[in-house]
Amino acid sequence: MLIRIIIIVGLLAVASLAYLWWSRRNGVVRRVEVPGSLSSETLGAQRGFRATFVQFSTPMCAKCPGTAVLLQQVASEFKDVEHIEIDATERLDLARQFDIMRTPTILVLNTDGVVVARMSGPPSVAQARESLEAAPPESAPYSI
Repeated sequence: MLIRIIIIVGLLAVASLAYLWWSRRNGVVRRVEVPGSLSSETLGAQRGFRATFVQFSTPMCAKCPGTAVLLQQVASEFKDVEHIEIDATERLDLARQFDIMRTPTILVLNTDGVVVARMSGPPSVAQARESLEAAPPESAPYSI
């Protein structure tokens, strides 16, 4: 009887640690630089001048609608930032190109359409704002 209790407590401890590890990874901003750029034509929507949130979602994703609302809210707070949602099941070419293994996954594109940050899992508002630091605004987008 004591051995069973020890095994159950051990399994619960391992499961709890695994859950904590998994939940801490959600929304964490990782700065990356993927060679090449994504055009508005490839994405199927107009990119933002400063930055673009590209959210990969699936129809069965429970966290994706809330993440889309959060990213649209953050994008509206900044000038020239856009949010584009892509159904990963319909755009398998892009999902494979960027190794999308779970949804939501958010890529942050800079002015040139280069991926400069990546978040897997639902981010917080602070994490979404932090990811925009990887795509700083240009000092002067044009000259007169």
